Amino acid sequence: MVWFSKRKEETVRMGSRSHGLAVQDAVTELDLAIIAMGRGDPVDAMKCVERLMKSEREADRIEDKLCADVSGGELSVQEREDLIHFIRKMDQIANWAKEGAIHIQLLKETNALVPDYIWEEIGKMSAELIPAVKHLVKIVENMDTGTPETIRNIEAVYDQEKIIDGLYFSCIKHVHLSPMDPRAVMLMRELIFTLEMAADTCKTCADTISIMLVARRM
Repeated sequence: MVWFSKRKEETVRMGSRSHGLAVQDAVTELDLAIIAMGRGDPVDAMKCVERLMKSEREADRIEDKLCADVSGGELSVQEREDLIHFIRKMDQIANWAKEGAIHIQLLKETNALVPDYIWEEIGKMSAELIPAVKHLVKIVENMDTGTPETIRNIEAVYDQEKIIDGLYFSCIKHVHLSPMDPRAVMLMRELIFTLEMAADTCKTCADTISIMLVARRM
């Protein structure tokens, strides 16, 4: 992608990488919080939630600066719109992680009883979300080194989204078949939904980059 070779756009690319890493940190902390809840350690889970909130705020801060840098750069109007769309969608992944953290807090504060096997299954979903975000970070890193590597990472994001889709249906089914009370069922459904939406947003980010690549070939 030729425009990334310009100095201004190099700054944007590095900023996009920093933003992606902050999003990755938020998703990783969500996974750790789910693991902690699964082993019956809500205190540690809340520490993970606290770190997640800090990562989400950092992602927001970088997003604002990035969008300002892109708006003032030398990109064409279409390139600028596509890149801002990508940055904002990346930030939404951290927002979904934050939503998930809120539901974990509510599960703790309401003392909702969740079977270990439910936490374990949801943990599989959150674990698969981390590689999806890592591949998005690699997409940003490789934008100026060649299309083949970027395409491989786009396809890897699609693969992760399909895996999470399969786990989503399994998790929802087992939550409804479990002996949990309605309050726990509702909160766990919402937590599962945030993971599914985060995965869908990863795919949307990859779609945006794919469109940008096609536009460069035209």
